[in-house]
Amino acid sequence: MPRKQPNEERKLILACDQRRKYGARLTFEVQRAEDIGKLENVSLLIEDGTLATIEPGRVCSWESGKRYNIEVIGFPNASDAEDAGMRMAQALLVTAISLNIGMRLNYHSHEPPTVFDRTVSKGFEMWSEGFASRPQDVVLRELTQALSVPLKDRRLLLSIELFVASALESNDRAKFVMAVSALEPLAEQLDLGTEVAIVIDNLAQHLTDAQGLSDDLKCSLRGRLLRLKQESVRQALKRLCAVWLSGDQDAWRKLDKAYALRSELLHEGRPSDLDIIISEESHTISNLLRRIYQQAFGYNFRAGC
Repeated sequence: MPRKQPNEERKLILACDQRRKYGARLTFEVQRAEDIGKLENVSLLIEDGTLATIEPGRVCSWESGKRYNIEVIGFPNASDAEDAGMRMAQALLVTAISLNIGMRLNYHSHEPPTVFDRTVSKGFEMWSEGFASRPQDVVLRELTQALSVPLKDRRLLLSIELFVASALESNDRAKFVMAVSALEPLAEQLDLGTEVAIVIDNLAQHLTDAQGLSDDLKCSLRGRLLRLKQESVRQALKRLCAVWLSGDQDAWRKLDKAYALRSELLHEGRPSDLDIIISEESHTISNLLRRIYQQAFGYNFRAGC
């Protein structure tokens, strides 16, 4: 159904009945309210006749920055609302780039917007927060004990740095991608041997002699071809998994699944299986990484794995 003139659309929206009952909600964060001109409790009249509102969102005591909810309302069906939500997410990101400000989208599913029916009452709402604390003597004892561990190589330390930093991400997707990325510094890729090197060198020579290809393309293809002399990151992880997690037949399957899911997120923007719960996948890979670090350091972690 084609949209009516903006003024007519807004009349239908403000009627709050079944005709324009769907909306899309997004949550985003910036470092300071001043970054976005202190936009709070602001309404936007969008050119197509729909409406948007920006309101401050809840921020837990342990979080930094400012959080906002933006709602776009006035759609006859859920698919239109989802499309408008995606366009609003894109507009927020483009604005952040244009104004050179930091911004983070908070996901409640695999897409930034959440579609809702604004004619349905939210009912009674309640909000609270909680966190665990550790006694000071426990932390100092752990730090003192950890100081006795010999210094390890920089690749292992980089992996741990990525892993522990991932826990500070409030976005489940970013947390998962960073946690899985912590595997790559560990995956030292070995040469596949002389026989493989000879085959690759012969193929590289055929490529050099090939006619009809530009020098730039030949150079690019040659570089990619020569890298085949070494095992892939996935092959290296599979080999090292047998060392790190020996005896656990299921460990490699879990690790490989996480690595494949990360690749899918990076290349496609979302997983093909939308029933996947990213937070659960993060928990799985976190447990595997903690077991790997425990093995590499010969150190029993207090929290377990």
